Amino acid sequence: MDLDSVVRELAPRVLRYAVARTGDASLGEDVAQESLAALVRHWRRAGPPESAEAFVFSIARRRAVRANVRRKLWVPIERVFGRRDGAPDPEARTLARAERDRVRTAVARLPRRDREALLLVALGELPTAEAAATLGLSVSALKMRVHRARKRLALELEDDHGNRTGR
Repeated sequence: MDLDSVVRELAPRVLRYAVARTGDASLGEDVAQESLAALVRHWRRAGPPESAEAFVFSIARRRAVRANVRRKLWVPIERVFGRRDGAPDPEARTLARAERDRVRTAVARLPRRDREALLLVALGELPTAEAAATLGLSVSALKMRVHRARKRLALELEDDHGNRTGR
C-alpha cells in the first residue's frame, strides 16, 4: 500500500479516536493531523513502519494526553480573563447532544486502561492485534479489556427502568 492510501484509510479512524480522547472536535483534529503528519515524515525518511496503524495510534494516544493536560492548564487562565468555557447555550442543546454527552460521561468513568482499549478498537477501528501492539498488550489481554469495558459501559448506560439502552 502506498502512503496516500494509508493516510486516506487511517484519517477518519484516527480523527474519531482523537476527538473521543480529547472530547473536543478542534483539538481532536489537531491531534489527528499531527499523528498523520508524523507518519508521513517517518515514511519519507525511513520507509513505512512495520504497522502504520500502531504507529499512528500510538502517537495519537500520546498527543491526546498532552493536549488534554495543556487544555486543563489553560482553563484557570481563561476564567481569570472572563472567557467562556466553550459550553453550548442551553437553547443549542439537542437530544442528540445530550445523548452524546451521556455516552462520553459513561466512557470517561471507565477505568483508563479499559477506556483506552475500547476507544482504539471501537472508534479507531484498529484490528485486535494492532490495538494490542499499540498498548503493549497480548491479544488476549486486549480482548479482555475491551470485553470488560463494553460490559461496564452497558451498565453505566442503563436507563431509569433498569433496561439497557440500545436493545
